[in-house]
Amino acid sequence: MLAIIVSVTFTFFAFAMPAFSQVASGVSLYKGTLAIGFGDPENQPGGTKLGTGVAPDLANNGLPACAQTNPYAPGTFATIGFFGFATQGSSSPASVMFAGYSPLNMTAMTGGGQAPVACVLVFPPWLANNQLRSRAQHGTQVWPGNAVNAAHTAVTGAAGGTVSAGGGFTTNTSFTPTGFYDPLRSGMQTITPGPNAFGGGVPVNNAGHVQLGQNTGGGLNLTGAPLRTFGVRQYIDGFLPSGPAIFGTAATTTANAGIPVGVEVGFPYTVRLRTPGPTTTNMAVYPGSVQLPYTANFGWSHGAQVNAGGFPVTTMGDFKGIFQKWTTGRVVHTDHEGSYVTDRTATGHDWTTAEFAANSTTGQHGTTRKLQLVTPWSASISVRQTGPFAGVLGGLPDFGFGGVAVLTLDLQPAPEPGTASMLAFGAAGLIGLGALRRRNG
Repeated sequence: MLAIIVSVTFTFFAFAMPAFSQVASGVSLYKGTLAIGFGDPENQPGGTKLGTGVAPDLANNGLPACAQTNPYAPGTFATIGFFGFATQGSSSPASVMFAGYSPLNMTAMTGGGQAPVACVLVFPPWLANNQLRSRAQHGTQVWPGNAVNAAHTAVTGAAGGTVSAGGGFTTNTSFTPTGFYDPLRSGMQTITPGPNAFGGGVPVNNAGHVQLGQNTGGGLNLTGAPLRTFGVRQYIDGFLPSGPAIFGTAATTTANAGIPVGVEVGFPYTVRLRTPGPTTTNMAVYPGSVQLPYTANFGWSHGAQVNAGGFPVTTMGDFKGIFQKWTTGRVVHTDHEGSYVTDRTATGHDWTTAEFAANSTTGQHGTTRKLQLVTPWSASISVRQTGPFAGVLGGLPDFGFGGVAVLTLDLQPAPEPGTASMLAFGAAGLIGLGALRRRNG
C-alpha cells in the first residue's frame, strides 16, 4: 500500500507542476531507491564463479535482509523505495541538501526519506554452504541518517547531509586495508571520481547484530561427507554487533594506515565453543521439519557451552567494516576470503533533462534531474588467535565480504505550498480508503 501511495502522490505532484512555478527556496521533491547488499550474483546458482567443489551461495545477502520480497531466496541487494523533500542549490551542478529522516509534511514541504526499519530473521542452516550452523539477523536501517561520533561507535551527530561538486572523491584511490583480511586471502576497494568530483556525506544508519553459529570440521560430518545435519559437530557461537554501519558517511579516520580514505569501524564480540546441539534432523532433506528447537530472536536452539579444566572455552572475535562517502563516479569492492570470490562494481551519474534521451531514459512525472550516487563497503569477521584456548578455537576460517550501495533519485521542483496542502489531503484520503478496503477485504 505504501508503494501505491508513493506512486500516486508523486504523480499528483507531476500533474500539478505545469500550473505552478518552482518554489524560490529551491525545495525539490524526490523519489528514489536505496539498494545495499553484499556478495556476487555470479556465486549464486548457475553463476560463472562457481568452481569445482564450491556450492552455490543460497543466502539472502541484502541489507536489511527483511527488505527482500522473499527473504529466504538468494540475493545480493535489498532495495527500499521512498520519497521526500530536499533543497537544491543554485550552482551548476546544483548541490542537494537532505535533512534527516522525519515524517513527510506536505504543507511545510519537509521530511521524507526511508522510514526506520527494524526486523529479525532466522535463516535455515543450509543457506550457508555448510559453514554456518545458524544465523539470526537483527537489522535496522534509516535514511537520511545521522553522522557518527568522533570515536565512530555511536550515531549521535547531525542528521542528513549534502552532496555537491567537490564534495566527493577528487583523486583515483585503490587500496588493500592492512590487517583487515586473513593473511592468506585478500580484498580491496577502488574509487574513481565522477565529473566535478560530485558527492558527499548523507549517511545511511544501518545497524543491528547477528547471532552466528560457525561449524567446526570444515563443513564435513564425522565421516568426511558434507555436513547437512545438526547435532553432529561442535560449533562456535557469537553475538556480533554489526553497527553502526555508516554507508555514505563523510567520516574519516587514520586508525588504519592501510585505509587512505573513509572510516573503519570495529566491534569486538565473544566467541564460545558449544556442543553439537539437540537434534540430528536432516534439514537439507526435511526443510520443513519442526524437530529442531527454536529460540525466538536468537535463532536455533544452542548446544551447551564447552568447558575445559573448569573454565569456559571462549575467546574474542572482531567484526570490522570500512565505509566511504557517496560519489557519482565508479566504485569497486573485491574480496577472496571464505568460499567465494566477490567482485562488485557500481557507477553513478547526474543527468539533466537534456541528457535523458542520450542515456535511454525519460523524465517521467515531471522529473528534471536523475541523480545516482554509489559507495563501496567492506567487512570482515575473524576469531582472534590469542588467549589460552587459541589452539582449540584456531583454524576456523575468517569471513570476508562486502559490496556496494546505490542511491538513485529522481528530482523535480516542488509545487507551491497551497498545492502541497491539497495533495496532502488527497494522500490522506487514499490512506483512509486503503485501510477501509483492508478491513472489508
